[in-house]
Amino acid sequence: MVIFLIACASPEPDASGSSPAPRPPVDASVALKQPAEAEDLDPAPGSLWVELEAAPLDFGVGEEEVRGYAYNGQVPGPTLRATVGDTIVVDFTNRLEVPTTIHWHGLQVPADMDGVTWLLDPLQPGESFRYTFVPSQAGTFWYHPHVDVDQQVDLGLYGALIVEDPAEPVADRDLVLVWDSWGEQAAATSEHSSPDPASLRWTVNGQLQPVLSMNSGERLRLRMLNVSNLGYLDLRWADMRQIAADQGLLSEMLQPDALLLAPGDRAEFEWLAGGDQEIQTGRYTASGGVAIGDPLPLMSVEVEGSEESAAPLSWPHSGLLPSIDSGSPQVVYVFSGGATDEPWLINGESYPDVTVESLPLNQEAILELRNLSATEHPFHMHGHHFELLSVDGVAPTVRQIEDTINVGIRQVVRIKVLASNPGDWMLHCHLLEHEEGGMMAVLRVE
Repeated sequence: MVIFLIACASPEPDASGSSPAPRPPVDASVALKQPAEAEDLDPAPGSLWVELEAAPLDFGVGEEEVRGYAYNGQVPGPTLRATVGDTIVVDFTNRLEVPTTIHWHGLQVPADMDGVTWLLDPLQPGESFRYTFVPSQAGTFWYHPHVDVDQQVDLGLYGALIVEDPAEPVADRDLVLVWDSWGEQAAATSEHSSPDPASLRWTVNGQLQPVLSMNSGERLRLRMLNVSNLGYLDLRWADMRQIAADQGLLSEMLQPDALLLAPGDRAEFEWLAGGDQEIQTGRYTASGGVAIGDPLPLMSVEVEGSEESAAPLSWPHSGLLPSIDSGSPQVVYVFSGGATDEPWLINGESYPDVTVESLPLNQEAILELRNLSATEHPFHMHGHHFELLSVDGVAPTVRQIEDTINVGIRQVVRIKVLASNPGDWMLHCHLLEHEEGGMMAVLRVE
């Protein structure tokens, strides 16, 4: 029997190396915790060397107990924190009873470090592998398996990877918020339907509706990541200040009333202490957008003290304008399928029986994404990032560099890619059941 549950903070192994019994149920009034950061085994400047181990772990989510998986005995897994240009070395060991890998979501790693099984075998139980790469872009990224991905991510295998830029200002606190949901299968009316948003239970860093306490006058940097298999976050709070998306700082700050965070997507915010308030999500579903009903609570923010709100930090936004959307696409990807008796398809094909499109190395190309199915799809591209050119012919208001973009029902999204990383690269929907159901293609950069 498969159990689909979300992440939660997990107990540390005891001195013998074994995991203790599951922790007690989460108290909704507890203070927000941060995932423990991975120990750097070589603290010399210019490198990050860590060890990761995937192994079974029993842990609790609210009143539920989960027989799940974890990296280094914690869910979410350890946060990896490096600087642009560092050499990152990850010695990974598989202690599961099933094959697995690690994929570095959003990072431009070499093809043999990407953790996919298109050309490379997964790690069998007991095997180890050394991942080595150098991040060239600052931002909030994450890591997770790319084998049986819907099951393994859902059972707890994921963690954040932060790449910092020394040129950016330092906030009073830099916080990671990993969002996950559970109850997705029970909340869906069929195998191919979207879950009822009101039936999902969201955790952040493994906690149900925790409280973030901050001092008046404090400035926070919030790095948000949605690792859910199927759940969308329609984030809402007063005075939202978005400073970054998938691939680091936006060309200028945005102040939207709400922000959609699809599965696999990330965003960063500057939070200036004002008054107490609540972070909420609209009732968003992939089968039709925002549903009727009041927003749902996710977590609370409580401010102590009476100092005036701090002045914003001086973020080095580039000010670059979006590129002009012109020209015919070099590659078109059409999303379809998903009826009860149909697989999820890209260009009428189901992975791994797919046609491999090709681009010459260092060529700019326009990709056009057309959604003909009855659900939305977060499109994710491995090994590269891309610029959003338009959605249904409408250009973005600021220059957006992404690796994951949501494609709405019947939408046409155009993106521009510089094919700078040689190899075979996965392109897929990041609704993980869709990906495992065949909605994945391969783009070759020669």
